[in-house]
Amino acid sequence: MAIKIDLRIKSKIENIYPAEREILNQASELGYDGDACFCLRLAMDEALVNAIIHGNRNDQQKNVRVIALCDDEKIAITVQDEGDGFDQALLVDPTKEPFLYKTSGRGVYLIQQFTHEIHFNDSGNSITFVVNKSHPPAVLQSR
Repeated sequence: MAIKIDLRIKSKIENIYPAEREILNQASELGYDGDACFCLRLAMDEALVNAIIHGNRNDQQKNVRVIALCDDEKIAITVQDEGDGFDQALLVDPTKEPFLYKTSGRGVYLIQQFTHEIHFNDSGNSITFVVNKSHPPAVLQSR
């Protein structure tokens, strides 16, 4: 049975946490373990902060839409802002010089590491990522 959670939040950082809590509660009810919930929360944190700060430029009149499609096998989350988007080709690898010691620019990289799939829409103002229930992302398998 698939469950859809469709939320709109104003572009304020403190609005992130109730939205995340609702999705994480659903994940727990579906039997997702602590590792999967950790991955979901980390990815949601990064995507929502990026949407508010970079996409909507902290404009509290703008909304961020969060859609979670949850079932017994995976959770797919889409975060879409009202901004102009960005060109994914401009993303850099924060593990390489000269970006290694920068204090920003790691959000998308972290989402990639802690999820199983990641996709952007063509305009770059929407990201969708997937966490599978059955096995942790590769970054957690090396523990």
